[in-house]
Formats: sequence, C-alpha cells, structure tokens
Amino acid sequence: MIRSPKPTKLQAIMTLMLTIGITDHVFIIPALLQIAKRDAWFSVLLAAVPFAVMACLIGFASSRIGTSPLPDWIRQRLGRIPAFLFQCLITVFFFATAWFSLFDTAMWMKVTFLPYTPVLATSLILMLLCLAGALQGMKTIAITSGILLPLVILLGFYVAIVNVEYKDYSLLFPLLEQGWSPVLKGVVYACSGLFELFFIFFLHPYLQEPLDKKRFIVFAVILFGLTLGPLTGSIAEFNPFEAAIQRYPAYEEWRIAGFGKYVSQTDFFSIYQWLSGSCIRISFALIVIADMWKRRSPRWRPSLLASLAVILVPLSCYTLSDIAFQHLMIRYVFPANALFILGMTLIIAVAASFRAPKKGRSA
Repeated sequence: MIRSPKPTKLQAIMTLMLTIGITDHVFIIPALLQIAKRDAWFSVLLAAVPFAVMACLIGFASSRIGTSPLPDWIRQRLGRIPAFLFQCLITVFFFATAWFSLFDTAMWMKVTFLPYTPVLATSLILMLLCLAGALQGMKTIAITSGILLPLVILLGFYVAIVNVEYKDYSLLFPLLEQGWSPVLKGVVYACSGLFELFFIFFLHPYLQEPLDKKRFIVFAVILFGLTLGPLTGSIAEFNPFEAAIQRYPAYEEWRIAGFGKYVSQTDFFSIYQWLSGSCIRISFALIVIADMWKRRSPRWRPSLLASLAVILVPLSCYTLSDIAFQHLMIRYVFPANALFILGMTLIIAVAASFRAPKKGRSA
C-alpha cells in the first residue's frame, strides 16, 4: 500500500488562510466596529505590535517543536498531568471554535438568503460536509483548501476593486474622537483574531517539516491584511456608524457590487467564500480534537467525530438567539479567546526555551 504524501507547505498556508482568515475577515469585524467605531482600523494597526511579539513566540516555539504532536511534546517536557490538562483545554477550545463557526454560518444563511429554511436543515447539511472532511483527515482538507482558496482570493480582489467608486476614505478620519479607551479595547478584539496564528502548532505534525521563516512571515502579514482590508472598506463604504450596526459588514460589501450593466447584484459569490472558510475551519477543529485523543481502536476516531457532530448540530440551533449570541461573543468570547491563546503560547514558548530532559530522567 502506497502512503499518500503529507501536505506541502503551500497547502498548509492555504489551509490556515481559510481556517483563520474567516475569523479575521468576517467574524471579528462586527465586534471591532461596535467597540471602536471609526477608530477600529487604528486599533488593528496598534495590534500589529502584540501580534508581532506573538508571531515571534510562535515562530521560536515552532522551530523547537518541529513536527512533533504537541501533546506528546508537552508530555516529554512537562510530564503527563500537564499534558492531560493541555489536551482537555485544547479540546474545549476547538469545540467552542467549531460551535461558534457553525452557529454564525447557519445564522448568516438564515438572515441573508435562506429566511424560510429551518436552521436545523442548514446546520445539519453543513455539519455533514465538515464531518466528511474530518473523517478523511488533514491531507484531504489541505488539498481541498488548495482548490477552494484561489477563487476565494480572486473574488475578494474583485469586490474590493468593483466597490472603489463607492468608497470615501476620508471617513476613516478624524481619529480618537472618543479618546483612547475604545481604541485600546479594539486592540484586544483585533488580537483575538490575529492570535489564531497559534493554529499553526496543530498543523505542523501533518507536514514533513515546519514552515520556514520566510513563509511564516509572509503568512503573518497576509493575516494582518485580511483584517485591515475589509474593515477599512466597510468604514469607507458605509460610514463607521452605519457599518457598526450591520450584522455582517463584509457581506454587505457584496450587496452593492455588480457585474457589468446586466447583473446588479453578485452577493451569491459571498456564499462560496463564506462556506469555504467555514467548512475548512470546522473540519480543522474536529480533526484537531480527534487526533488529540489517540486510541488503538480503529473505531475510536470516527465514533468521536460522529459524537461531536451530533452534539454540535442541536447546539447551533436551539441554544441562543442571534442577539444573545452576538452579545456573548463580543462581551466574553473574543477577549477570552485572545487571553487563552496568549497564555497557551507563553507556556509553550517557556517550555521550548529549556532543553529537553535526557532519556531516563524525569522532566
């Protein structure tokens, strides 16, 4: 039996661009606009400083960890109990990530183009697609990302260029109308999305070798641009106060984009973009959870993935209203996400700064 090769570095970058990009490009923007209004884009610029520090920590730790599975590496460095706690925390984190992505995507479909379709139906179909991808493994997800991402990028440039005539970049100024407090709060929310560069730790074990410094830096810059670009576009097109009350500003940019004289709306293209990012992100989260708890039984992995899917579907349909969900995300989840990733990265970086214990000796 010939084993399929591992994902390439380019495929890895494409996978992370879809997995993390939908947060930076879509999910985090409404929170930034509500918190900082006109100064939201300035908050993203200021977030470049902590993001650069975080990128350095992740790059340093990644070079020490290599392609070793993170739980195994922590078990060797810190012992079994810290490794078990780490597995539990990461499982909860990625489960919440999958739930958040599924809920927001299903609600977006309900609000925008499927108002009379039950949320249960859309959530179930989306979850089945993600489950099928997760069962196939990270290699399949990486190949799928390589197929989906090029058109996602082309459509992104298309909507940015077509809407230039409607943009007024003078709306980005003046700065600091409400003082520094909203700006500094916005930095936390910007970091919540940018810090997901941390996901690279969980992709490296599937690669032949970690990303080199050049590709790592390029990818970090791309993530930064994925947040800043649509955010400034939303403010310039709709003004900061109108953009702040929109539920999905990135989607609204598609509502005014046309194609020639005979096609007045092209917002159906956004469906392809959004579903591409959501499917890859949810599948990625499910794969990380399943591979975090390895067992010898061949039935363990598909059973765990199916159980997660069965739990996620009703959670995305019957737990919260959209208003309560948005309040929860903005008030608690996004700040907690930034703090959690920062804490985990610091622990990993500190552990990586010490030499590994020799065989036969305890950590």
